[in-house]
Amino acid sequence: MSFPATQLLLTIGLVCHWPAQALGQSDTAALAVVRAYMEAYNSHDVDGVVRMLSPDFTWLSLSGDSVTVEVRGASAVRASLVQYFRAFPSARSEIEGATVLGPWVTVRERAHWQSAAGPRSQAAISVYEVRGGLLRRVWYYPVVKS
Repeated sequence: MSFPATQLLLTIGLVCHWPAQALGQSDTAALAVVRAYMEAYNSHDVDGVVRMLSPDFTWLSLSGDSVTVEVRGASAVRASLVQYFRAFPSARSEIEGATVLGPWVTVRERAHWQSAAGPRSQAAISVYEVRGGLLRRVWYYPVVKS
């Protein structure tokens, strides 16, 4: 068997066994930061959300091969969330699943809100970068409405 084939099989073996491994301490800490952020968001606690963000926080959206900066900086997040919670007072999100690798927390996130037409929800994949106990960046992938 050639070296690249051996390396590929070893990599596949590691990936197949990876979910069974326990989270390391830094992995657990990163996930705890994302969960605390989500709790503050669901309480519509704008100050609590902002406390979870690094001063240079960046919120990015991905679509196809494009990346758009939605909000840059904790103060811009504050202004955005105040408007958002006024427009959607029933907004809340939940983590349906999470995978953690060091500072990277990948979640399947479901947003719920009440509209004039009734309850709404949509799901998306988000990747949070946690540095020094704060959210540094988040990348949101396109939503799937349900």
